[in-house]
Amino acid sequence: MTSLSRALTIRLSLLGIVLLTAFVGAVCAFALITEDPAALRNDVTSQIIQQGVSQPAGKALQVEKTAGLLQIERNSPGLWYLVSDGRSVVEYAPELRPGLPIDIRLDGPTIAAQMRVGGDNALAFDVIEKDGNRIIVATGGGRPGWDLILGYFLWAMAWPTLAISVIFGLLIAGAIAMSVSYISERLHSAAEAAARIDPKAPRGLLPTEETPAELMPLTTALNAALDQIAGNMETQRRFMNNVAHELRTPLTVMRGRVDALPNDQMRLALTTDISRLTTIVSSMLQLARLHSSELPFEPLQLNAIARAVLADLAPLILDNGADVALEEEGERRALIEANEPTVRAAIANLVDNALRHAKAKSTIMVKVIDGAVIEVADDGIGIAASDRPQMTEPFNRMSPNSTGAGLGLTIVRDIMAAHGGTLTILGRPGGGTVMRLVFPPQETRA
Repeated sequence: MTSLSRALTIRLSLLGIVLLTAFVGAVCAFALITEDPAALRNDVTSQIIQQGVSQPAGKALQVEKTAGLLQIERNSPGLWYLVSDGRSVVEYAPELRPGLPIDIRLDGPTIAAQMRVGGDNALAFDVIEKDGNRIIVATGGGRPGWDLILGYFLWAMAWPTLAISVIFGLLIAGAIAMSVSYISERLHSAAEAAARIDPKAPRGLLPTEETPAELMPLTTALNAALDQIAGNMETQRRFMNNVAHELRTPLTVMRGRVDALPNDQMRLALTTDISRLTTIVSSMLQLARLHSSELPFEPLQLNAIARAVLADLAPLILDNGADVALEEEGERRALIEANEPTVRAAIANLVDNALRHAKAKSTIMVKVIDGAVIEVADDGIGIAASDRPQMTEPFNRMSPNSTGAGLGLTIVRDIMAAHGGTLTILGRPGGGTVMRLVFPPQETRA
């Protein structure tokens, strides 16, 4: 996954390096263009000579023939230079030396000075401190190569360039941090707005007032897509609701006519088919209603609802020849904020599923924990872990021989989503399935 912040940081850093390099190059080019060529060459020659000057304690003044100085001597037929400490003199090509602008004192110290003379008789005149002595270096006629000139410029500009680089780097780092922070803040705001969109009505609610112009096409496209999705969902819900309403009356009429048939075997087969169709239509209608309206919530006791649902299902439990046990653990008076009809429907669906898949003469275990969690466990064949995520999809039945509509767990899933809770399908040691509903808990009420 590509990080926008990292990519932006890398690109801005590279841009800063390019700009800094261009700035240093421009400064060097400007200095080379504006400098008098002869004065520049003499200045570089003076620096090369100064690198070789030494005067050990108690010894005479020396000028080492460095590689740079030897190169200049070979390439400069008009070169001359003079080095003096006021007592001794080291001179090269004195016959080429013109008259100096100041007298060289051989009997005492000379004041610190630096002088550059351009023109035909260009020369460089420096007074430097070396080994505790004040030394005069004068030269002219030098023709150093471009490698020495560039090296001199780079060395002379090393500390200013370093200072500029540090300041420029800090400015670039600050600009990068501010840019990344600004972009991240805008993206975070858009992500928060997207997270607040209701899945049941995903209208285009992404903000456009403070969205950067670069992100506006994406935001506009997402808003349009969300509006289209919401419209399609609304059309689908109306279709399911209308179909369910339209089918209920013909099924009721058909059931009455089937009950009047004289053939018992045919009547039983048709009654089973009509019952299954009626279950599917009722489930579709329940899903459509669940998605098309806001549920009114109120404080409820999950323990009491579970007991009431089991009492209502007592005839169905007896017909199946099964036993149902209710256990209540933890705080029994805890409250949940919920819609009672849909919570009852969710528990009833789970108990009905357990009755369909439990073994004969078995016990269905219903457990309420701390007034916010309810588990319905059976001892059937169970559901493989790899198949559990698909069990809440519409029309996905637990077995091919199931008589259900395949919508029960879908309804339970959507009911829990409307309550901000969860439906979890778990295995059971020794075989069977545990369906767990977890509601957001509320404070206990006396």
